[in-house]
Amino acid sequence: MYSWIGSIIVIFVSVILVTHFRRSKYKNFPPGPIGLPILGYLPFLGSEPFRTLHELRRKNGNVFSLYLGQTYVVVLGDYIAVKEAFSLSSTTDRPEKIFDFLPDGVGFSSVNGEEWVEQRRYCVRAMRDLGLGRSNWERSVQAEVEDFVSLIEKQNGLPIDVCKLLSSSVSNNISSLLFGKRLPVGDPTRDRMDQGINVVSRFFSQSGLRLYFPFLVDVLVKLGITEYARIHQKLVDFNRFIREEVQQRKTVTKNEDLDIFIDGYIQEMEKCKSIPGSTFNDKNLCGNVQALLVGGSDTTRTSINWLLLAMASFQHIQMQVHAELDTVLGKEGKITWSERARVPYTFAAIMEGQRWKTVAPINTSRIAMDDIRICGYDIPKGTTIIANNWGLHNDTKYWKDPEVFDPKRFLTEDGKQLKLRPESYVPFSFGKRNCPGETVALMEILLYFATLMQKFEVLPPHGSRPKMDAILGLTYQAVEQKLRFIPRQ
Repeated sequence: MYSWIGSIIVIFVSVILVTHFRRSKYKNFPPGPIGLPILGYLPFLGSEPFRTLHELRRKNGNVFSLYLGQTYVVVLGDYIAVKEAFSLSSTTDRPEKIFDFLPDGVGFSSVNGEEWVEQRRYCVRAMRDLGLGRSNWERSVQAEVEDFVSLIEKQNGLPIDVCKLLSSSVSNNISSLLFGKRLPVGDPTRDRMDQGINVVSRFFSQSGLRLYFPFLVDVLVKLGITEYARIHQKLVDFNRFIREEVQQRKTVTKNEDLDIFIDGYIQEMEKCKSIPGSTFNDKNLCGNVQALLVGGSDTTRTSINWLLLAMASFQHIQMQVHAELDTVLGKEGKITWSERARVPYTFAAIMEGQRWKTVAPINTSRIAMDDIRICGYDIPKGTTIIANNWGLHNDTKYWKDPEVFDPKRFLTEDGKQLKLRPESYVPFSFGKRNCPGETVALMEILLYFATLMQKFEVLPPHGSRPKMDAILGLTYQAVEQKLRFIPRQ
């Protein structure tokens, strides 16, 4: 017994000494707390680690460091630090194996170097050429929104879990470009796709065990025990669904339809077949499809769901949104992206929703590719860097009473115009590796939110209040709950 205690003490002291040595090796190394042997500070982060990191920032400053497992991590806690760090070309790489638990990964979202540059450039250009974010696609989204409204109307004002319905509707907007088809309600393929998106979004947390102890989780999967084995099987099934769709496009259409992302990518693979070291291959094709499908579905539906919960919670704000939409659109008019300035309060509510419940509270990890300096601190090559986006959105230096949902933050004093994009506002990250789908996501959110507010009054079930509890995965999702949608007269 005493030998075990002695060993634990030796390990604990060794970790403290190693940590102290590493921090003292550099003159301006970021300060930070000391955690446990092997586990580091991971056990102390809690279920909402962004809040813990925000508190640590108060004690240690805007740039601080800690160990998560055996990984040395630097945390950026304010806008100035994030802007300085992510403006550097040496902070664009992702850590190795960050998304490899999902077969084929997530394409341009997970690869690095020239491969990332080439794949991201192609995907952005290809989706733009397919019409993503343009008028034809916008009309397609409007049609999907109308179908969604019809589905809500059939519920006759009874309480429903709208997030589940949103998942399927929003995913159709991106799948139509990727696969060349909409998937109707009740289609088994649609259910399979949505289940895969949900598993990916729930599992890949920036503070999860898989990120910092990949070997341990892989062993548990191989042994077929714990929840990780079940999750991995679902991820494998999601990837199998993607590969089946790719194979179908290869064999059925002979890749002649350039209005479909998969077909265009397969043609690009053929063009690049003779180029040594080409990054256009089946793995990146499937990974890119997975990235676009999850990224184009999860954040949008989560954002809309939080907005609806906010409306059900703050009736006085909902009334102001109703009043503006009635004045500008009437009962039957349709909002378009180009006309968003006509509904400044409604769009300000959308922007405030992105701040108030930060959908991606912790930025996807980056790696220092060289020895760098951030805000005067030395950051060694290979250090993992994360930004606390939630902390930026709750920084009292920039936001008065940040816990309050207040769309007027984003309006001029007369309330008639939107302000320019404020500092410390990073719902889609910052820098060269930010989310490329910001405009597209905001367009979708506007079309869904404005139409739903135009048609319905959103209320909680009788005798209850909306719950603001959430689950953190790839995004910060509200717990499952029901709302009532009462048709407006």
